[in-house]
Amino acid sequence: MYLRHVFLNLKSIVYLRSQTIDKFIHRSLTHHIDKYEKSNSIKFSHEETNPNKEKSDSNLIVVPKGARKAAQEGLSFVEKIIKKYLPSRINSLLILVLAGIGYVIIAQAKNDYEIKRTFRNGSCPTYKFREEQLLERKELLDTLLSIVKPVTNKLVSSYYIVVGDHGTGKTTLIRQAARQVGRGVIYVDIPYNVEKFGYAFARAINFHFKEHILLSAWIESKMFGSPPDDDKQESWERALITFEKYAIDFKRKYDCVPILIFDNCDSLAQKDKRMLEILQDTAKTAIDDSTWITVFVGSIGEAPEQMEGRSSITRAASFIEIADLSEKEAITYLTEKRNLSQDMAKDIYALFGGRIKRLQNAASKIESGTSFSTIRKATLNGIARRIEKIRCRVSNQEEAFIFNILCGLLNRFEVTVDDLIEMEKDVNIRQKILEELRNETILARNVTNGAYVFHEQATKMCVKEFYEEKRCFPCKWIKNMKF
Repeated sequence: MYLRHVFLNLKSIVYLRSQTIDKFIHRSLTHHIDKYEKSNSIKFSHEETNPNKEKSDSNLIVVPKGARKAAQEGLSFVEKIIKKYLPSRINSLLILVLAGIGYVIIAQAKNDYEIKRTFRNGSCPTYKFREEQLLERKELLDTLLSIVKPVTNKLVSSYYIVVGDHGTGKTTLIRQAARQVGRGVIYVDIPYNVEKFGYAFARAINFHFKEHILLSAWIESKMFGSPPDDDKQESWERALITFEKYAIDFKRKYDCVPILIFDNCDSLAQKDKRMLEILQDTAKTAIDDSTWITVFVGSIGEAPEQMEGRSSITRAASFIEIADLSEKEAITYLTEKRNLSQDMAKDIYALFGGRIKRLQNAASKIESGTSFSTIRKATLNGIARRIEKIRCRVSNQEEAFIFNILCGLLNRFEVTVDDLIEMEKDVNIRQKILEELRNETILARNVTNGAYVFHEQATKMCVKEFYEEKRCFPCKWIKNMKF
């Protein structure tokens, strides 16, 4: 019973709320306060309220010695020792300290075990669609498998940058490769809200931000509700430091370096360039120290261009570009994986080309009962609206430049920088229009040679149907164009 009372005191301390602090202190300090009581009895006197303030013997309560002895004999040997040498309030504080120390040790051991298990088994989420609909792209998959497979430190030479247009299947392929390799591969999906990047990183390695927890911080958080992580360095940096620590441990244990994959790097390039720069510099340092290999995955655009312009790019291998499906792969996917007819598959490919994300969406809509003509009309109208939106905010000279680019791409695969200079001498107009067209996903830039192409096959179909046939723009440059 005595120990039960002690543990009740402990519970009240651990789960104490601010409004009950006074009550706790009062109960702890007044428990067994009369330790010099007489051995035969305990007397409680009550004063009578009378004019002479005299004490009445009839109000004295005497506890017999036998009852006191019986209560003492009801305690266990351990309880007797504890009660004799340690008052109840000290017991509660002592057990609290021991519980706090035990909690810290268990939390750290658990966190350590979970992180090591994550490195041992790998960390990668599942696909965003049914696995039976997954199309095998053996050549690209083999390339990615070769870079995400942990290698010995003697073979560490560079980090990697995987790029491709939106919807080409970069994420699916990199996840497929990571899940096949498993051990030593850590996959981090960078969220669009980059402020949550640290938590996404920590979740990828099963890190719980308790590696530095102190007993004082734990008691403070339990008693006053303040989190033990206040005023610490940014969470993503702590997650990165923790990853480095366990990457070294993994390398020592398995004689190979782990792989760290950062997917969706476009979010960092657009919203926090400094963070992307730090990650790139860290990737270079990790290669120099043979600690781990970093793989950056992003769309063609800001991320690779920003990384390309920094000195850290010297330790990166050549860009690995994920292209669209070939016609054969697209038809195979639509007929075998999505059970569409051959004619329907050809119509969809003619509209969207080999853009896998577009093919998936179109197949899903057809399965739900939407006709192909409705899909085609909605797609082309959507692209036309984006082009018209650009036209509304540019001058006549800038509009002519836009249509010269679009008209030129109807007759050739890409427009080079030299072609753009020949079309428009004003550098400000060139930069403004190219940025507008890329932001509206009309054009994309080839990371290999810097030339510009249509963002997708549907854009070319839209320009051909809504603009070329209506002859609503000048094509003077086309007449002198060399094919």
